Amino acid sequence: MIILRKALLLYGDFDTNEEAIRFKVKGSSLDIFQYVGTKPDDLECEISRHSTYGFHAPWPQKDEEQGEDKWLTVTVKHRHGKFTVTGFMRKLKAPNHEDNKERETPTDEEDPPIGNTDTVSVQVNYIIYTSTPLIKTKLNQDLVLDCGFKVDHNAAANIDWRYQYKGVKKKLFSYNGRSQQIEDIEKGVEVSLDQIKNGNASLLLRNINISKEGSYTCLVYVPPLFGTHTISVQIIEPPLVSLSHSTLSLREGDEQKLTCDAELFYPLDVTMKWQRHQGQEHLLPVYIPNTVFSSHKPNRDGTYNVTGYFRFTASLRDNGATYICLVDHVGLKKPIKRYVHVNVEAQVEIEQSFVLLAFFLFLCVLLIVFLIYLNKVMVKSKKKPY
Repeated sequence: MIILRKALLLYGDFDTNEEAIRFKVKGSSLDIFQYVGTKPDDLECEISRHSTYGFHAPWPQKDEEQGEDKWLTVTVKHRHGKFTVTGFMRKLKAPNHEDNKERETPTDEEDPPIGNTDTVSVQVNYIIYTSTPLIKTKLNQDLVLDCGFKVDHNAAANIDWRYQYKGVKKKLFSYNGRSQQIEDIEKGVEVSLDQIKNGNASLLLRNINISKEGSYTCLVYVPPLFGTHTISVQIIEPPLVSLSHSTLSLREGDEQKLTCDAELFYPLDVTMKWQRHQGQEHLLPVYIPNTVFSSHKPNRDGTYNVTGYFRFTASLRDNGATYICLVDHVGLKKPIKRYVHVNVEAQVEIEQSFVLLAFFLFLCVLLIVFLIYLNKVMVKSKKKPY
């Protein structure tokens, strides 16, 4: 069971009358806040006990540090996923501590409870951090998954990178700090050995594709402490939107199909709607209720296409109307709009034109017949020479 209590992490001589557990950090400790560059309101902070699960490797310490090798962690996160920093803190004995006897097999359960207003002296000995806890990327990019660490002594750290997504688990990279050798490495990933020596265990992913989406865990083992950070990689490819027409000139009574295509998007969820707006009138667009949508069609690269269309019969009411295809997706800051402008001619005018044309042709035929008849009459009435 987890019990939440208020706690303060205090550096230096700063103190407060606020009722809470006080964790006073020794001045020579590692500074976790050098990796925190934002306003306090954007931060989440959590302090908890840390178990080494029965493994107790001695941590190098000076005599005056009086360490008990009882561990706590402090994790500072940015609320919007810009960074995560975890510090491992060792409890320090108070100067007047009466019980200085070493125990052969100390366990976490022997750590006495901490009261709601107690003051606990601690020292930060090991920090692991990432500036990329959440990465949103397009396809075919090179990604750097940031993982850094800092230890208060010269330690041979072991590095592991692991991947997990939808039941798939695999080790991407493994480095032995004692031998300073790479033991495992997956194709398409890179980690610099020179940078590991400087506390940088970042992983480089080349040419990201859909199959590389998922959770990546950086594990830095400094005995007896396992420091981990999980980095979530999300691929977001916004749709390309196109229409079958941009303008339409129709006659009253014509049947027409309007098609909107959203292509090459990821992830799957996309929203497509057809709207109708009448000319220059200041009215809210009306959604087209009889829109038909295709199934999501996958592409070779893992992206999707979808089509939405509707049919309508042109009327004078559509003259000057604009049909709008509205597409929304997580990869878009705002929905994409594509427009079709429609002009419709009255059927009556067309019929009148046909009538006038037919009448004109009739007059032409009549004139021709009359001329032929007239010619015959003139030929008959012409006097013969004999």
